[in-house]
Amino acid sequence: MAFSKVSSAAAVLALACVISNAAVTVTAYAVQETVDYVGSADDVALQGYIVYPSSMADIEDSTEDLAFLDYPNTLHTVVIVPDWDNINEYELTRAQMIADELGYAAFVADLYGADLHDVQDMDTKVEQATKYRSNPDLFNARIRDAIVAGVAANSLIGGSGKVAIIGYCLGGTGVLSYSFANTLVEEEDEENTAINKNAGAYPFVVGAVSFHGGLMDFEVTGEMASPVLVLSGGADDAGTAVEALEASLKSANATWQITRYSDIQHGFTNFVNDDRYNEWADERSWSEMKSFLQERFGETSYGTPQPEQGIHYVLAEDVDVGVDVSVSRMSDGDSDTERDMGMITVTTVDYEDDEGFALQGYLAVPPMEEGTTMKQLPAILIVPDWDGTSGPTGYEAGRAVLGALDGYIVMVADVYGSNYTDVADMLTHIELSTKYRSDPDLFVKRIQTGVDQLLAHPAVDTSMIFVTGYCLGGTGAIDYAFSTANALDNVKAVVPIHGGLTPLRAVQTTDSVTPYVMILSGGVDDAHGNTTELELHLDAANATWEISRYSNAQHGFTGWSSPAYQPMADSRSWMSTMSLFETMVGAGGGSSEEMEVGSAEMHSDGEAEDLSHDEDEDHSHDEDEDTDMGEDHSHDESEMSEKDMGIDHSDHSHNEIEMSESELSSADRRSAFGVVAMAAALFAALVAV
Repeated sequence: MAFSKVSSAAAVLALACVISNAAVTVTAYAVQETVDYVGSADDVALQGYIVYPSSMADIEDSTEDLAFLDYPNTLHTVVIVPDWDNINEYELTRAQMIADELGYAAFVADLYGADLHDVQDMDTKVEQATKYRSNPDLFNARIRDAIVAGVAANSLIGGSGKVAIIGYCLGGTGVLSYSFANTLVEEEDEENTAINKNAGAYPFVVGAVSFHGGLMDFEVTGEMASPVLVLSGGADDAGTAVEALEASLKSANATWQITRYSDIQHGFTNFVNDDRYNEWADERSWSEMKSFLQERFGETSYGTPQPEQGIHYVLAEDVDVGVDVSVSRMSDGDSDTERDMGMITVTTVDYEDDEGFALQGYLAVPPMEEGTTMKQLPAILIVPDWDGTSGPTGYEAGRAVLGALDGYIVMVADVYGSNYTDVADMLTHIELSTKYRSDPDLFVKRIQTGVDQLLAHPAVDTSMIFVTGYCLGGTGAIDYAFSTANALDNVKAVVPIHGGLTPLRAVQTTDSVTPYVMILSGGVDDAHGNTTELELHLDAANATWEISRYSNAQHGFTGWSSPAYQPMADSRSWMSTMSLFETMVGAGGGSSEEMEVGSAEMHSDGEAEDLSHDEDEDHSHDEDEDTDMGEDHSHDESEMSEKDMGIDHSDHSHNEIEMSESELSSADRRSAFGVVAMAAALFAALVAV
């Protein structure tokens, strides 16, 4: 197989994109090859494309042949199943993004045949899409052929043999169809021990991602072999259809995550030729896919690390601070604290509400140096579960340390009062949690008092505050979002994590809900309530929301010491939370005000042990053991819907968050490819290579 650089047209496109958007950088040398193969079901001639990371080519001179670097069985393959246009500029651009941004070989599958690429005729689209939706065996065979062809092409230069499949629109339907058909079978290993293996054997599909795929009545034929990530628009699939999908996935004992975005229509990722494109949902869904693939390919592990005192953080002396101070300076501590400047500092904070009610929280601050000028940092308020704040070395403080490691100032707010910081007995649990669940105004007041502490902190960017809550704290976070609290303009997002959301909380504000609402719940957590009703409730409040549910995750799935702890849901929910905050901080640009406080720049080479989410963590999850993730719901039959026929192009998309030019993100790069007219003019030359 001969390899070639993308034609000079691609270089012109890259240059044009840079000119049109100063924040965009697009590599001019994607490595692309045409792959001819034959459909196993009908002998149709098929033509796909494989794109390799440009980093694997030693480009000394753009006019010379590429010298490929050695990839000894390490380069994973991602197969892209196209939408109902079949292969065109959109899929080829996505392939380049996957290759150059994520470092995988990307194979663009051919569904219809080599002579039916870039279909524009509506009648042909409807005919072909109906043909494959009504014939799952043919649809699945096409995807299987693409998997084999893509892995075979990649194996010539040292591919790993591991493959993931992703699909858009019709391709998203195909990915789900293939996943339901791709079941585990019981075989025997060399020691005659019964084991479950992928029915298709090699190549092994490690995971599947469906972007705005049309839902249909997928047949459940056995236990699903690989995990699936479903990314859906709230104005695309009906909530009841998604509930039905969960039921089908549960019947297949599948490992899954379903994420929904409010007021987002079908085709929301298509930046090339769809009026319904939404940059925000595109960015969020791309982030979800990226981390999912990293986990499935074994590049990162499931679970979050539990910080250890003395290794990852130190405790400062208890400090009684008022609402207008609420910060201790590390230099105020003893010599031991000063020697541990590279660690997170956790300080006990005694404070009061406006009626003098005594509260005790905990503040986690990133490593700072006295007297250095720095920009203010974004902040997170954590509302605790029904145990209370649990002390400076407890669960919530541990979560605060993880947030501080990512560069946030994090406070654990007290709800119960300083006499109930670590509740152990069941009767007190019930008494206190009932008190605050039944009095949302009081609950919100306690949270607002914690927010006030952050607003008064001299190192906090008061325009970038986020509220998270666990279990009972998740209930409080929703109460806060629905309230008329006076700091809501400062709070950009609320994130209830396995929060008690039933009964549905009353909306107090008469205006739209101001903060972004991201709800992260377990697929078998009754406290979540009915998802369809929740979505309708949020829509009625004019909330902008994002909801993710995780298979087999119970209430309390993030608690490290809890019997309900589930590593997959823990790491996926943590990633979603922090990526949301990172995107919002990047979009808002943070505070431009510089200040001199008793602390300063973050230590990138601090003394603390790296707690990044990597494959060596103790909470690692073997990539072939997928029982952690599985649970589901069935979905209803559907004929060829208008969304698959491209008829409904009305734009109900919610307000997009505009990315800062100084923030070079994948959304920036994708926006560059949205220069449709220019890209269309160059597409023919690109495909002709």
